[in-house]
Amino acid sequence: MSVIRQILWLIQKDLTLQFRTKDTLALIFMFSLLVVLAFVFAIGPVFPFDLEERSKLAASILWISFTFAGIIALTRSFDIERADGAIHIIRLAGVAPSNFYLSKVLSNFIFLTVLEFILTPVSLQFVESLDLVSAITLFKLLGILSIGTLGLCAVGVTLSGMASATGGKESLLSVLLLPLVIPVIMAGTKCTVSLLSTGSLRDSFWITLLILYSLVFLTISYLLFEFVIEG
Repeated sequence: MSVIRQILWLIQKDLTLQFRTKDTLALIFMFSLLVVLAFVFAIGPVFPFDLEERSKLAASILWISFTFAGIIALTRSFDIERADGAIHIIRLAGVAPSNFYLSKVLSNFIFLTVLEFILTPVSLQFVESLDLVSAITLFKLLGILSIGTLGLCAVGVTLSGMASATGGKESLLSVLLLPLVIPVIMAGTKCTVSLLSTGSLRDSFWITLLILYSLVFLTISYLLFEFVIEG
């Protein structure tokens, strides 16, 4: 089986399991929506801020909800593989650790991106008033969220693989992951505020940091994942 076919088969397997059972999807969606509503009810329903302040609030809501949703998704994805030794069966089938890593990154990326595409307009409608956000700005925002999600998954898949072999799982993954994804959250939040308040990225430093961080950790984890999966 070729490398591309291996990765595509593993992605299809992961997504089929995720969307067939629907429990993880429902859990993550409801958790993310609860975070959004908690912010809205605590500060709203009337937001007497100027545009930049509302943009900061919207950026905070989006990135906090998606970060914790990512932790849940990453933990659940490895629970499936560790159950009944499925991960060892995949290895015996001749799947290279690097291919397994890429498939996990891409399947979680697709899963979380679908969630973001659904939840982002809902969140903006509460805080920012969606009719004030142009289609181009919304498209750019979803692009920024996608890049940040790739960075989150690049780091999170490796740490989730390590945490799933222990008893801590979600709590341990949170302790390990959150310090490492601070650059992603910080850069993504700055880009989001800039987009929502001005419609453009005023400072290229943050988008550069976001892209470089995602690519660097994706490369490092791709090369070192064999030591994680054999643990």
